[in-house]
Amino acid sequence: MNSPARRVLAAAAIAVLAATAVPGAADAHGRFDLGRQAIAADDGWAAYDGGTTGGSDAARDHVYTVDTWAELKAAVAGDEPKIVKVKGDIDAWTDAEGNALTCEDWNDPGYTWESYLETYDPEVWGWNAPSGPVEQARVRSYNAYRQHVLLSIGANTTIVGAGDASVTHGAFFISNTENVIVRNLGVHDSYDCFPAWEGTAWDGEFDNFEVSGSTHVWLDHLTVTDGTTHDYQAPVIWGARVEYLDGAIDIVRASDLVTVSWNHIQNHDKTMLIGNTDSDRYGEDDKLRVTVHHNWFENAAQRAPRLRWGQNHVYNNYYTYDPDSGYPYFYSIGAGRYSQIYAENNAWDVEGVDASAAIYNWGGDAMHVEGSLFNGQRTDLLAAWNEANPEAPMSDTVTELPVLHGKIHAVRLVPILVPAWAGAGRLG
Repeated sequence: MNSPARRVLAAAAIAVLAATAVPGAADAHGRFDLGRQAIAADDGWAAYDGGTTGGSDAARDHVYTVDTWAELKAAVAGDEPKIVKVKGDIDAWTDAEGNALTCEDWNDPGYTWESYLETYDPEVWGWNAPSGPVEQARVRSYNAYRQHVLLSIGANTTIVGAGDASVTHGAFFISNTENVIVRNLGVHDSYDCFPAWEGTAWDGEFDNFEVSGSTHVWLDHLTVTDGTTHDYQAPVIWGARVEYLDGAIDIVRASDLVTVSWNHIQNHDKTMLIGNTDSDRYGEDDKLRVTVHHNWFENAAQRAPRLRWGQNHVYNNYYTYDPDSGYPYFYSIGAGRYSQIYAENNAWDVEGVDASAAIYNWGGDAMHVEGSLFNGQRTDLLAAWNEANPEAPMSDTVTELPVLHGKIHAVRLVPILVPAWAGAGRLG
């Protein structure tokens, strides 16, 4: 790790990044103001068709600094251009006065977790989806909780962390809107207090980020984790693990023109779903255009990303896996129905994993993969998949090619550049 060759390579990597970093917008004192930055003109799909500016041109009286959940929810509402600077660590499980809350604070009078388990135990209820008064009380509890923890973000909004800033227990909801930027922020533990039993499995509803039916979105330099909750430490009840967490960053329901860049996504199961159904119910066949670049997927079990319908440019991402993390490793990049994935110069350091597991066919028929570095070796991942899975081969030919992208770094630099610069607090 500390060999002269590695040190030389690291120095070269830092120099390369310095030469190709996205420029900032300086204030009157020459300092960089993250809130005034728009996406660079070539930075993936979010830069296409007019670019993504968020609230960068907000008037001074629409620049807010917030340090409570109530202030943050109020600041991001509405469609006027606005910059919201998050200060310190905000916990969504707090009331308007900042007092700590727990899941029980949202319980409907007809619901407790214990009464739910007692009522719908399959030995009593059968293997059927719940119904009746206790389920109705759970739904009322869930709706009250959802109203509190969902951060519904209006159009023309930039949210940035001011220094070392984070949000815990909140769920960023970018729904049916446009022109949103979120940068330099930790977002942790989007926990569902009211998971639903569906008769055979548990279902949790909240993502750290859900981009739903929205266009021109840039998610950059975020640290996204499960906080103190771990998917695979949840209890197993009625033969199925309870699901308190859903996606880390999900991009669904015909969202379009999105760039996900320089993020550190750590210790998560269902990481990044792009397109949430095999049917074209949302008219997605010309949408879901997403660029995923320079992200560090650390102990991401699957969906990094998994795509249906759209076209993704997936480049310069770094995938690492430690078997001692408590998470399994299933695959990284998944090709679903009607998907067009162009993956290049991505690197994997995944202990105990075979190269044939790096990608997966979820009903797709093609994935272009080039320049991959797998456990230190140049590897043809598509060939490895096809050899191990002759019943579900994929071709290398995709018809939709990347239109815009920034610097694509040599793959040997990815294991150095990405951990050094991905995540919150790495923008200076």
